[in-house]
Amino acid sequence: MSSVVPAPSIVKSKVQVNRKRLFPWLLVVPAMVVLVVVGLAPLFYVLILSVTDFSFNKPLVFVGGEHFIAAVQDNRFWKGMFITSWFVFISVGLQLLLGIASAWALARINDISRYIALTIILIPMLLSPILAGSLWKMLLKSRYGAVNYLLEQVGITGVDWLANPQAALLGVTIADIWQWTPFITLILFAGIQSLSQEIHEAAYVDGASLWQTFTRITLPLLKPFILLAVFLRMIDAFKTFDLIWGITKGGPGSATESIALYTHKVAFTSFDLSYAAAMSLIQLVVIIVLGKLLLNNLTQANNQRAASIAP
Repeated sequence: MSSVVPAPSIVKSKVQVNRKRLFPWLLVVPAMVVLVVVGLAPLFYVLILSVTDFSFNKPLVFVGGEHFIAAVQDNRFWKGMFITSWFVFISVGLQLLLGIASAWALARINDISRYIALTIILIPMLLSPILAGSLWKMLLKSRYGAVNYLLEQVGITGVDWLANPQAALLGVTIADIWQWTPFITLILFAGIQSLSQEIHEAAYVDGASLWQTFTRITLPLLKPFILLAVFLRMIDAFKTFDLIWGITKGGPGSATESIALYTHKVAFTSFDLSYAAAMSLIQLVVIIVLGKLLLNNLTQANNQRAASIAP
């Protein structure tokens, strides 16, 4: 019996197909190597630290979940979580309201005014958080700060923003809103620009008012963009560190000490790296849960939007 030898053209075509299948993987390999080195390796190291008792002059000692139990029983940890939740929900919520209003206003002005307004609005977002924090620290000075000066011009007695616990938290929140509202504005403005004008024109023809068109047509269609903006900002707000450090460094006392700032102090001031690693993992779990919930809502909103505009 004679064996069948494949034709050279067939062999060559198979080699070409294999090369085409291999080429995308070759493009991905560098990114995967970077991901493993920069992301997964530190995460694995943090996992080891969180279940051991690390010391610079002693070998690692396995302690199991002692650090996690200590975090749950730590009042300062829960206060840091409360301050962080304040930024995640209160600050981001106010940013969303202001972002919707400013994006809607930008969409209704002429092109030249829009370009000028966008240039001015985006300036705070372009500053680094630590620089923005230093700027607001000067603005919030009790005696020479611009905020108290402006309040006095309208008959309001200013407070010592950096020494009063409630005022300090409010001042840091105002600074955070000032810096990151432009980010939400930009996303929502892009969303408004992507909406079909025919829907709005049909609503006007049917007698709908400007407010009715905005609340019943624009906002529902903007839901995916709103969820995307909230998703990105909530994750970033959970890690708020630079801005607070630049303004108050967590003070007075621990009145503005976010969980990220407290973790930093535990790790690099007290040098308790194992306890800081355990707190970092707790934060990671919370962020993953929040992110998963928002992503599910975002996927559902995208599906509903696609169904509503489908012919």
